[in-house]
Amino acid sequence: MSSDMGDEKVVVEKETPQMRRSLSLFHVVALLVSITGHVAIFITPGSIVEMSGSVVSTLVIYGIGTFVVYSLALCFAELGTIFQGAGGPYVYLALTFGNIYGFLIAWGYIVLISGPFVAFASQTAALYIIRAIFPNMDCQNKWYDFSMVLLSGWILVTLFYMNCFYLKTLLRIQSILTMCKMVAIGIVIGAGVYIIATQSPENFQKPLEGSVTNPGHISVALLYVIFSNGGWQAVTTLTEEVKNPAQTLPRAIQLTFGINIVLIVLTYIAYMSVLDMSEIVETRAIAILFCQRVWEPLVPVVSALVALACIGALNTGLMGHSRVLYAAARKGDMPSVLGTLHPTSRTPMVAVFAITTYGGVMALTGATTLFMQFIGLYSLIMGLKVVLALLYLRYKKPELSRPYKVPILFPLLQVVVCVGLMFLILVQEPVSMFGGLLIYLAGFPIYWVCVTWKNKPKSFGKAIGKITSVIQKLFVQVPG
Repeated sequence: MSSDMGDEKVVVEKETPQMRRSLSLFHVVALLVSITGHVAIFITPGSIVEMSGSVVSTLVIYGIGTFVVYSLALCFAELGTIFQGAGGPYVYLALTFGNIYGFLIAWGYIVLISGPFVAFASQTAALYIIRAIFPNMDCQNKWYDFSMVLLSGWILVTLFYMNCFYLKTLLRIQSILTMCKMVAIGIVIGAGVYIIATQSPENFQKPLEGSVTNPGHISVALLYVIFSNGGWQAVTTLTEEVKNPAQTLPRAIQLTFGINIVLIVLTYIAYMSVLDMSEIVETRAIAILFCQRVWEPLVPVVSALVALACIGALNTGLMGHSRVLYAAARKGDMPSVLGTLHPTSRTPMVAVFAITTYGGVMALTGATTLFMQFIGLYSLIMGLKVVLALLYLRYKKPELSRPYKVPILFPLLQVVVCVGLMFLILVQEPVSMFGGLLIYLAGFPIYWVCVTWKNKPKSFGKAIGKITSVIQKLFVQVPG
């Protein structure tokens, strides 16, 4: 479908199916529950508690931040039912405003979300696997970090291979991995309920003590909440593989966030019923410390469950993020070799390899807090751009078919929240946040050199052609 608006054109393309529609509502919910919030609840509540201060302010900020993310997810769902192809936000922006906007989405998504997320998830999986086998291992041991790097690398290589050749099997396993996350959360909640029923937790005696009122701290706390609820965007990039996406995407988002908010709030309450607020802030692996305080034999069990849940979140991330590269390459905004498919499995092997490799390199830095900040910042940037695209299409193209239509209040809320939060966090964390913005803005000259500049030297074109040919032969790829 296409229509002219003066010099502007919005095109809604019905692409010839390239990838199999194999994801049902159950599969999408399983993927979303696994990756929404990924496993941050087992690692980083301390970051939110540190910026919130008290029990009540932590829960209130988490609730507000989650509602903001939920409303944004529904905005994505509306655009996903209009543009039903692989690529998610890349496709939304490219077809609405032009290729450069799509390229910037893909660039920022890969550099500021995909790499940091893959690094975070693989490191967390490795951490909990090691703690499951060696629960009393000293974290300061020189072999500890080496073991984490080695194990996270092995996890990434295994998932790369499975994504390329055994995707259907991996989807079946994904449901089991999602259940591991649910079981681990259930154990924590159950223990918390028991503690609250039999004791009088100190944190709940003065629930408002230490509440933070500084707008800068609250904005950073909300940024961490956005990170803690992140990951759901990956499924919007899989629209081309979803059965009946017009109904499946909105339903899956509603079910997922309903499940997620209840479980996560109860988990926070359980943590705060056992641990001091200072302990929550300081610990690196809160689930392990919680189990040590409640009942020591739970440590290896919960560690194993969290490790498997991490692998599930990592798998979903690799699937979704690689499709952004694949979609960008098919439109000519990324190297064409990233838009190729394996002739038998019909999976974008080169794109999966690129994301896996970049994430592995990022994992070597170990900068977990910076990962969270970059992901939160770019989530705001991407969310704002996608919502502006939705409002633009509502105004300019009201006749477009919209199988799902989000209430107008949600996109308007997103504009206010995104702009306000970006201003506050730039003031609160200027060095890291301006660094993230510079990385994002570097996409402009890269787009000019790689896409806009057509009269490149012939030697450059030949070199790129040879590299592309070698990669296609190495991975046995065909055009997507």
